[in-house]
Amino acid sequence: MTAAEPPSSPDDRVFAELYPGLRRFAAVVASPGTDPDDLVQDALVRVLRRGGLGRLEHPAAYLRQAILRLAMDDRRSFGRRMRAIGRLGSAGPSASSYPSELGDLDQLESVDRAILYLGDVEGIPQADIADQLGLTHQAVRTRASRARRQLRRVIEEEES
Repeated sequence: MTAAEPPSSPDDRVFAELYPGLRRFAAVVASPGTDPDDLVQDALVRVLRRGGLGRLEHPAAYLRQAILRLAMDDRRSFGRRMRAIGRLGSAGPSASSYPSELGDLDQLESVDRAILYLGDVEGIPQADIADQLGLTHQAVRTRASRARRQLRRVIEEEES
């Protein structure tokens, strides 16, 4: 399928509709240095191996869960790599010379970034976020509150 061709299969049409939102979601939950398109592609491959998007009642929620799990796995791997580099005596990757609040988001866990993104940017109600991420409504409320407090604390420390 080229850019000029319309999506031909039902899976192509569903994915074409969902892709922009999934890409934004993946960009939010991805580890530093991880290409969001890689997360979306890996999640899609996993879904297609199990029978395609058409069989899913809520393909966007299913793909978001898959992207989030992949991002969490990648973040754990990233952490292990950074610890290994530290043991070797290397300084590791240098910090950005242009700090921003977006960099502060990287300090949050992938799940917390996902919750804040879906709620604050996409405007999805917490009950729906809970369903989409496979969490309880209370867990979403608690994690969102803690993540916002943590971000406030980090930003206040940087300002002082």
